[in-house]
Amino acid sequence: MEYKEHPNNKIKHWSEGIAYEIAFWNNVYRWKNTFSGMMGWSNHCQIIKLENFNCNRFLTSCQTEPNVLDIGCGMSYTTGNYIKPENGAQRAVNIHYVDPLAPFFNDILKRYSSRIKKRLGYMLPDIEFGMVEYISSFYPHNTVDLAIIQNALDHSALPIKGLLEAIECLKTGGKLYLNHHPNEAETEHYKGFHQYNINNENGKLIIWNKNERHDINSLISQFADITVSTGIDKHVIAVITKRNNVPCELLNHKEDKQYLCRQMMTEIINGTKINNFIKWKLKYWTYNIIQFFIQSLSWERKMKIKRLIKQTNDNNR
Repeated sequence: MEYKEHPNNKIKHWSEGIAYEIAFWNNVYRWKNTFSGMMGWSNHCQIIKLENFNCNRFLTSCQTEPNVLDIGCGMSYTTGNYIKPENGAQRAVNIHYVDPLAPFFNDILKRYSSRIKKRLGYMLPDIEFGMVEYISSFYPHNTVDLAIIQNALDHSALPIKGLLEAIECLKTGGKLYLNHHPNEAETEHYKGFHQYNINNENGKLIIWNKNERHDINSLISQFADITVSTGIDKHVIAVITKRNNVPCELLNHKEDKQYLCRQMMTEIINGTKINNFIKWKLKYWTYNIIQFFIQSLSWERKMKIKRLIKQTNDNNR
C-alpha cells in the first residue's frame, strides 16, 4: 500500500495562484451585489446541508458535541453552521473554517468589517490557518467528526497527502465529505491553483493530472470506506468513513519536515530579491483591477457568463 506524489515545484505552482485568489475575494467583498449574491448562495447561519449526504442526521447522532472542519473554505462560508435534532431545538455546531490563506482573508474581513455588519447585521467569523497537506498537525487525529472539502482538494499542492491527512484527523466512524467540479485542471488549462483533476470513474474516485493518476478507492481500502456519486452540474461527490488509523508509512512525516524546511528557505531567499517582490505586487494589482470590473457585474450575469464559458470549453473538447 503506497502512492507516489511528487512534490517538486508543486508549492511553487500553487503559490503562483495566491495573488489571483486574494484579488478575487477582495473584490467579492468590495461590491455589495456580488457579496449579497454569494451570501444568498451560502448556508451560513442555517442548518448544515451537503449534497448527497445527510450531514445533519449524522452530526445529531454523535455521542458528544460534534467537531467540524471546513478545509480550504475560501471566504464563501458555504457550509451551514447549525444542526437540528429530529425532536430538539436548532443549535450552533462547532465548525472551524480553515484555509492556508487565512492571514490574507482575515485582512479582507477586517478591511470590509463595517460593510459586512451593515449588510448582514453581524460579523462573519475569522478563518483559521491550516494547510490540508499537514492538517493533522493543526487538528490532532481522532478529534474530528466531520471534515468537509469542497472545490479545494484539487487546488492544493499535494491533494493525495491532503486527503490522507484529513482522514487521519477523523474519529473512528468520522466522515470526510468531498464535493468538486469534475476535471477542473483540464478546464482551467492547469493555471494557478488548478493542477489536479478529480473524477468519478464508475464509482471510483480518481485524482489525476498529466503526470500522475491515483485510484483513491484502492489506496484507502484497508482503513476507510468510500461512496462516490455524481451531484448537480456533474459534481464529483465522495463520502469517506474512517475505520482505522491511516498507516504511518502513508503520511511520511520525516520527509515532510525536510521538504517544508527546504521550501521555507527557498521562499526566504526569493523574498529578499526585490524583483520578485515587485513582480508579485504587479501581478496582484493587475488581478485586482481586472476583478474590480468583473465583480462589479451582477451575480446573475457572472453566473451566466461562467456557464457560457464552461459550455464553450466542453464543446471544444
